Amino acid sequence: MNVYLPELARTILHTLLDRYEQPQRQTVVRVRLTAKTHPAYFAPDNAAPRSETNAALHHLASQGIVQLHWQKWEQGNWLEAVDLLPAHAATLYTLLNRTPRQQQEAELHTLLAAQVPHTDWNAAFLAWAQQQLARQRALHPLNLDHPQWNADLLTALDAIARLRAPLSERALSVRLFANSKRIAELRSAIIAVLRRHDAQSAAFGDDDRALLRAHMVERIPEYVPLAGPLVLRTNATTLDLSGFEAGLALPTSLLQHSQIVACRAEAVVTVENATSFHELLPVRHPSVLAVYLGGFASPAVLTLLHNLRQAVPAITFYHWGDLDPDGLRILLHLRGTLATVQPLAMDAETFLCQRPYAQPLTTRDRAALKSLQSHPQLADCHPLIAALLHADRKLEQEAIAPPPVLCRP
Repeated sequence: MNVYLPELARTILHTLLDRYEQPQRQTVVRVRLTAKTHPAYFAPDNAAPRSETNAALHHLASQGIVQLHWQKWEQGNWLEAVDLLPAHAATLYTLLNRTPRQQQEAELHTLLAAQVPHTDWNAAFLAWAQQQLARQRALHPLNLDHPQWNADLLTALDAIARLRAPLSERALSVRLFANSKRIAELRSAIIAVLRRHDAQSAAFGDDDRALLRAHMVERIPEYVPLAGPLVLRTNATTLDLSGFEAGLALPTSLLQHSQIVACRAEAVVTVENATSFHELLPVRHPSVLAVYLGGFASPAVLTLLHNLRQAVPAITFYHWGDLDPDGLRILLHLRGTLATVQPLAMDAETFLCQRPYAQPLTTRDRAALKSLQSHPQLADCHPLIAALLHADRKLEQEAIAPPPVLCRP
């Protein structure tokens, strides 16, 4: 059937099919036209949309596909409602080039059934999607209208669940789709899945980059600056960092697989921000190993720190970061791997001394601090959290000079 369908008529017909597809629908499949829902039809200064829509729908009514209800005394002029005659729904699907929902659901079910979960979050997501599909409930970020999107998203999630070493987003995208930008297009959907189904995702707050990095996906290849008395071996190469007074940035791929040959450090200080890390280097004690995080520690950095803990059990770990919810979350994240990590210059006294440089808390900041206040692994930080909430302020690490305990003797 070759019928010209203006935009307004297509909208009405799509709405009819949307209602036709509602599960266990008992009532007539009808769309009522009102000035609020279809303003173009009732536009006082332009009768064209109304006349074109009337003509198209009248033609479909003559074919027995829809039934028209006209306003009283306005036969052929002003429509009141349009009904779909269910026996001819298939014709309407063809006319609109639209795939029936039942077929869309069957295609997605086939895609989901072919997936093999590799992690807890992956399994949880697949189980949730199958359950939502069976109950005909919302599937976001999957989309029944876009089967290729669904296939690509499932492919990306499967690959991320199997990653065991850091990989750049663009490299992963090329390997999966021969398109360096496809993962970027899927990124928000991937993050939505991880936030909903990964039990550890809340630890990263609103930091999407850290969440992806925790699953081995790097926006750009990461290099980790370190400085201190540490000797590493990777393959046949031995690297002594003590000779680099200003530090050395190493790729995460090297850190992930390096072995600790020797470590003469008495303490390790992880530093959240780049400016503070570089200010620390010239005043740090020679027996201190400084590690730049740039936010939440990546899996490669966590592996290095864990190996240091195993190789030198007596070593003391410190973390120096922002006096705000994310700074405390980063400390908490480190404690999840290393157990004992002491906060450095992250206390109520430091905050009060530098309060003139503090910034107001946001509503989200206050809610986050109140939540962190009840976390048992942050009991030693309760005075700081109370001070931040009382002052309604937060403090960036850059406002604080390198802590005196790290100064050279």
